Parts: sequence; C-alpha cells; structure tokens
Amino acid sequence: MELNEYTVHKLTALCYRKAVATYLIQINRSSDIPKIMSQFSDLDDFEGDRMPLAVVTNEFNLATYFFQDDYIGLKVFNYIEIESLPFYKGISQCITPLINANIDIPLIVLCRLISRYFKVMTESIEVHLFERKDLIRLEFNPSVPEQVNKHQIDGIIFSVYKIISTFSSLKPVELTLAHRQSSQGFELYKQFLGVSAEMSKTVNSLTYRIDRADHSYYSSEHTKNTVGSTFFINPLHHMLDKNFTDTSYTQRCQHILITIMGLHEPTREQVAQVLNMSVSSLQRRLREEGTSFKTLLLEVRKKLAYKYLIEQRLSATDTAFLLGYHSNSQFFGAFKSWFGMTPRAYKECYLSD
Repeated sequence: MELNEYTVHKLTALCYRKAVATYLIQINRSSDIPKIMSQFSDLDDFEGDRMPLAVVTNEFNLATYFFQDDYIGLKVFNYIEIESLPFYKGISQCITPLINANIDIPLIVLCRLISRYFKVMTESIEVHLFERKDLIRLEFNPSVPEQVNKHQIDGIIFSVYKIISTFSSLKPVELTLAHRQSSQGFELYKQFLGVSAEMSKTVNSLTYRIDRADHSYYSSEHTKNTVGSTFFINPLHHMLDKNFTDTSYTQRCQHILITIMGLHEPTREQVAQVLNMSVSSLQRRLREEGTSFKTLLLEVRKKLAYKYLIEQRLSATDTAFLLGYHSNSQFFGAFKSWFGMTPRAYKECYLSD
C-alpha cells in the first residue's frame, strides 16, 4: 500500500462479505453468493491486517450494482456480526472491568472509545464526538468523500448504533443525514435505528440524551474516581499501535490524553501504563521528539478548552467537568494561567463577531 493511503481492517471487510452472503440467503438468493464473492478481492493480496479503502469502496459499489437497492448498506449491515469485529472486541475488553464491577457504563466512556479508536475498524469515516452534560452527538464525516459512498456511511452509522446498543439501553433521539438527497425510503432508518431521520445540509449525526448513569458520573467525584480506576483503554490502544506503527510517541500521548481527559487522571504514570512502558522510557522518547509530558498535557488541555468553549459553545462549568477539574474555582485558576484571562473573556474574544 502507498504511504498515507486510507485503509480498512481486513476483518471489517470480511464481516461485510459475510453479511452480504447472509442477506442473500435471507432474500432467497443464495445461488448468487458465488457470483458476487468471485468479484471481491483476495484478502491475501494485501500484507498485514489492513487493505486499501479504495478496494473496499469498490466492493460496496459492486454490491450496489448487484442488488440495485438504494438502501443496501442498511439492509446488509443489519446482518453484520458486530461481535466478530476487532474494534468491537477491543471496546468490550476495555469496559469489561466496569461490567464485572457492576458499574453502569457511562455513555460518555463508550462514545469516547468509539470516536477516538474508530480508525482501527476503518479510516473511511472520521467519528467526531460533541459532548455536553445533557446530550452526546456523534458526527460521521467521510475522510475522502470521493472514496466513500452513501451505503458505507449508512453502514457505519448503523454499526456504531449497534455497538452502543450492545452496551447501553439508551436509544438515539435524533438522526441527521447529509449524504442523502431525498427523504424517500427514510422509514428504513426508523425501522433499523429506532429514530426518525431528518435531512441535513451539512452533517451526518446520531444524538443521545444523557441518562442517570452519566448524570451521576458527572455529579459525583466518587463515581468518577470509581469509573476512572476501573475503566482502561489499553486493549484498543494496543490495536491502534499495531495497525499504525509509524505514529510518533508525541501523537500517541496526545491521543491517550484526549481520550482519558475527565474520565481518568491524566498522569505520566497512566499514559506510560497504556503504552506498556516505564515512565522513564516515555520521558526519554518524548525528549527525543523535542517535547515533554508536561508540555503535551498543557497543549491538550488548552486544545480541549478551545473545543468546548468556542467550537461547541459550552459553559465554563461544563468545560470544567469535561476536563476533569474538581471545582470551578480550580479550573478558573488554571485557565487564567494558560490564557491570561477568564473563560468568559476568552469566549468574548472569539465569539464577539
């Protein structure tokens, strides 16, 4: 594969192929299975665990032509064996300690894992997470629009819905679609995702309202500490490192910090543990790359503060919670040391126009 080429995990492609075969059986066309499978690429033609996104998109296009169905992505992904996806297995391993401890899984924990590690499954879509204390929105943006079709977008939205549904009883309250030019056939989204779809000019998104578990997570420092000490991201992060070996230690640390910020204490010990290395080795690696853990932690906090206050226009109180501060006064003091002004003044500077 060429450098910087977008990729998909082979087992993701394999699960899709199995779903195509299962769907053909369900519609009494099992005799067509050899016909369509013969047009798919041999997975052994690609080294390692990944294959080019362009090849997978071509397979989606073949299926679209084969079925002549404008909603074939939804219908096929209904038969995806989610449990067979490495990405799903990684999430399951991360949150199993919470389940074993009889701790309700906060939706924010689940959605952080999905949004931060989705590229393990496929790089076709970037899943962006917008957090508030009362709701969570996942946005699905094609990485390379010319290489991603509407059936892939449908399938990925549905897959994320199925993953969330496996671990949470929450149902989405809003679904917006920008990749569809007409609302004809939208009743299928209600059938498969349990929520009516609305057309959007700009964004594909799935929105959930926060339930009791998340409210108690945000309001109780004891609950937060309990979740933080039990939940861990090591399995997914090891998958990410294995699939994308050229990632710098600076980038790895930033990725971990953004994922655990507000969910777990962002210490160098915690980050080193995720990376399966000693603190001294982590510090040496970062020095070699011209930075330090303290510098990266400050950069991540400032970046997230901008995201929450300016991009998402959240209150300073909500931002303090999401950044993991124990009190508003503690956050305000830290914020003023970063930017030389209060959160309100900071927002006025950026949003005055």
